[in-house]
Amino acid sequence: MGATNCPETPRQRMIGMMYLVLTAMLALNVSKDILSAFVVVNDAMEQTTENFEAKVLQTYAAFDKAEEAEPAKVKAYNDKAKQVRELSAKMIDYLSSIKYEMYSDVDGISIEDAKKKTLEDMESKDNFDKPSDFFIGQTENGKAFQMHAEIKKFKEQLVTIVGDTGFTLQSIKGLETEGEFKNADGENETWERHNFEHIVAAACFTLLNKMIGEVRNIEFEATNFLFKSIDAGSFKFDNVNARVIPNSRIVFSGDAFEADIIVAAFDSRQNPVAYWGGGRDTARESDQGNLTKLDGVNGVCHLKIPTGGVGDQRFAGFVKVVGPDGQEKAYSFKESYTVTKPAAAVAADKMNVFYAGIPNPVTIAAPVAPEKLKINWGGASATSSGGGKYEVTVPQSLVNKELTVVVAADLGGKTQEMGKTSFRVKSVPDPEVSLGGQFRSGRVAKDQLLANPMVTALMSKDFNYELRWKVIGYRVTFVNNGIEDAPISSSAGLFPDAVQSKIRASKSGTVVEFSEIKITSIAGTKTLKNAITIRIR
Repeated sequence: MGATNCPETPRQRMIGMMYLVLTAMLALNVSKDILSAFVVVNDAMEQTTENFEAKVLQTYAAFDKAEEAEPAKVKAYNDKAKQVRELSAKMIDYLSSIKYEMYSDVDGISIEDAKKKTLEDMESKDNFDKPSDFFIGQTENGKAFQMHAEIKKFKEQLVTIVGDTGFTLQSIKGLETEGEFKNADGENETWERHNFEHIVAAACFTLLNKMIGEVRNIEFEATNFLFKSIDAGSFKFDNVNARVIPNSRIVFSGDAFEADIIVAAFDSRQNPVAYWGGGRDTARESDQGNLTKLDGVNGVCHLKIPTGGVGDQRFAGFVKVVGPDGQEKAYSFKESYTVTKPAAAVAADKMNVFYAGIPNPVTIAAPVAPEKLKINWGGASATSSGGGKYEVTVPQSLVNKELTVVVAADLGGKTQEMGKTSFRVKSVPDPEVSLGGQFRSGRVAKDQLLANPMVTALMSKDFNYELRWKVIGYRVTFVNNGIEDAPISSSAGLFPDAVQSKIRASKSGTVVEFSEIKITSIAGTKTLKNAITIRIR
């Protein structure tokens, strides 16, 4: 995290939010819909990186113009900015090479072919064995450990280049490799394992693109810091440009798009006036009568656009300020954003049913950070295992009822419902009991019966949960020629010695009945109504 005197920018918050969306969807068994979501978020990440690149290029251009006007004051700072540019380019090339090496390894193609493909083209998006081996290795000799060292080296060199006490390792936001990293059990783990161990290839690819975006962001912060270090008051402001800084380019329907419109490198004591209009790519002073006016406060015009329908939106306008010569000047701007409906996916990992009394695995994915989610489990209780995964336990009182899970998000103090899903609640079905795991009725030879002398209780293969039952008691009754012997009781699954001896001594045709079979599991303890009846062959 950055220092308290260097608050996170809206763009950085947007990148952080998109990556946290990814971590909320991670799982070892990833559905096609979730993998498709990785592709969507990765594309947005790459687009954001391109936007950062455009921003930093504008700063480099501003440096060159400023050096032309005031070479004595600007050259030293511009030389540092060029070093930052070279160092950042090398780091991006390095991370890109890792990304395509991983792609090549996962899909079994050449690196050159991997460079021609996108994440959507990846054949093994859900593979986590190969990425783990690639990044971690059998003896912790994988690429992630090298990356850790290179990232640390990059940030240290950047601080040395800038050479100002106001720009430190602590103030750099992004590419965090130090500090405490916790696994799902709250135990400490290394940065390498936290980010790359047992993570699917699609997530690793997107994480590397996130890191590349963070390099661009850090590059922008460093060059912007250097530019602000110059005494702006001595410049001729012929290179002033309007800037629109959105809080987010993704907006939920019903919320509002918010942004700050400022004039870069201009006297903040002067209040500009902005004019803007929606659904357009350009705006001229001649359009002023058809535009909405915004009065600035402390050098900033705050823009707020209510939203309704979903989809891509655009707007344009211009800002008017008084220049150093006392003449009013206009500087144009344009921006775009996307409006989406609030949505959250609540998926039972096994089937669209909750069983009372046992942990039901559930995955929740929503386009906000997991810590901002507020989940109402409809009377059930849930334990988080990280990565958007939960174990939901439903009480027996809800059997044969419908349970609704409601997901909401805290969006800047406002609670927004993201979605809800209803589940049927059922009792756990009885397991199938048998003798030796195979005999439930019919004629059975004594040697077959004694080959595996125990009563077993197993769930049907159609039951998609890992639920183990233990036999803790039953009664055995032998009937020979219509005469019923005194029953023998057992307190375990294995046949007691008395039962085994009686089976050996039994004549052909003897009926053996196993009844009052008592079983136990995490779902509770119960006595089964059905008995097992066989006849000695």
